[in-house]
Amino acid sequence: MAGVAGERPRIALGSVAPTVVRLPATEAVLAARGSIADAQAAMLSEIAPIDDIRSSADYRRRVAANLLARFIAGS
Repeated sequence: MAGVAGERPRIALGSVAPTVVRLPATEAVLAARGSIADAQAAMLSEIAPIDDIRSSADYRRRVAANLLARFIAGS
């Protein structure tokens, strides 16, 4: 995950889609000062992780949600 905090937050994630993805809906929730739960829900609707030998899709979703929560808490 890469993130930029501020009035116009920017979030990008890898390992949750075929390529690195930006998360515009999640960014909009953060810009509107939505809750962590709202931002996580938006993020989960924007990513499409797969199961593979390295990890499961469910694990990748949980990690992504936790990283977003840490990013928000640290901003």
